[in-house]
Amino acid sequence: MSFEWLRLCAEGETEGCVPPVQLAYLVAVVIGVVLLAIIAIRSRDLSTATLALMPVAIAINIAVGAIVVALRLPIYLDSIGTVLVGVLAGPWAGALTGLLANLIWSILPVPGGAGPIIAFFAPVAGVIGLMAGFWGARGVFRLRTDDVRVGSFLALAFGVAVAGVAFLVVQQTIGISLEDEAAQTQFVTIGIVIVLIGVVAAWLSGRTIFRFRPDDPRIGSYLAAATAISAGTLVFALLRLLFAPNGYFSTVDGSDPSFLGGANLTGLAIADPLSLAGALVVAVLVAAGAYSWARRGENARLFPVWVGGLTTGLVAAAMSAPIAAGVFGGVTGGGTDALVALYRTLGLSVFQSAFAQGLTSDPLDKTISYTIVFAILSALPLTVRTMFSRGEATVGD
Repeated sequence: MSFEWLRLCAEGETEGCVPPVQLAYLVAVVIGVVLLAIIAIRSRDLSTATLALMPVAIAINIAVGAIVVALRLPIYLDSIGTVLVGVLAGPWAGALTGLLANLIWSILPVPGGAGPIIAFFAPVAGVIGLMAGFWGARGVFRLRTDDVRVGSFLALAFGVAVAGVAFLVVQQTIGISLEDEAAQTQFVTIGIVIVLIGVVAAWLSGRTIFRFRPDDPRIGSYLAAATAISAGTLVFALLRLLFAPNGYFSTVDGSDPSFLGGANLTGLAIADPLSLAGALVVAVLVAAGAYSWARRGENARLFPVWVGGLTTGLVAAAMSAPIAAGVFGGVTGGGTDALVALYRTLGLSVFQSAFAQGLTSDPLDKTISYTIVFAILSALPLTVRTMFSRGEATVGD
């Protein structure tokens, strides 16, 4: 274990130490861990089974996260254990797991650890655990294709999509800048308006086209279509993130001999329009296959899981961007730094680049994490799931 980075900076010192303000922040995080533990104990979520699961979940977070950092992938995958605990044992246990995982990781001599970076993002990990417990309690991991509650998830996804389109339209027309105080005020105002547009779209669609009655035959067909669109979008985003001209593989140029033995993988970064067309073709084929698959039995139940992951990722992006930009200047030492650098070359500010990177990586990352947790829960016997306080709200048989 390494605690050297916890040394308080002397006057004028900036390297290998922590400034007083940042140290106060970390102390507040530790106090938050204590308070969360008390709340979790009072809520009776910290059962013997939960206490046995939490170290395993923390190990999963650190092990998978360290591998991703070592490979410099533009995602994280360091919250799988947090989501698992949140779903099985409730939001307080999930939040505590996320906080502890980041703090423990920060003192371990593994990729991403032995430094303050991962510790500063502990509150984000805590909120991820809270949201996992929230969505787990609302049955996203066990909704059947004839459940009227599916309409709420369809409406929520529609609202997010409308907000995303509105953001792109604004960016391509009037643009969004943070160059001065007036521009920052405009950015906040536009952001609030876009969120309100998404909320209104979700509310209206939930009251109209996605308002189902019991045994409504539209539920299954709508859910299958939503699953197909989501699967296609997910694959398209992943392919673009990896193979686009400025994607992940374009950054692996062999300049660092310690990374993958100095391998040069820039040849895998395909120039547009071929890269864009290829990603679209694969996405359409995946969407068609997903639609056929989702129409059988209860396969379409993955869609609510993806909505939970998407919304968790959006919240995580909103929380992590100020930390990444304000404390670390957008550079955190992971594979996501390449995305920040890319957005900086497009003329965005540090905060805008960190926020854009979060919106690119976090929703995709959390959607994948939720899918992995869904697979884990599906494989667990019912007797094991029900050992935990919220186990009955997980995947149904």
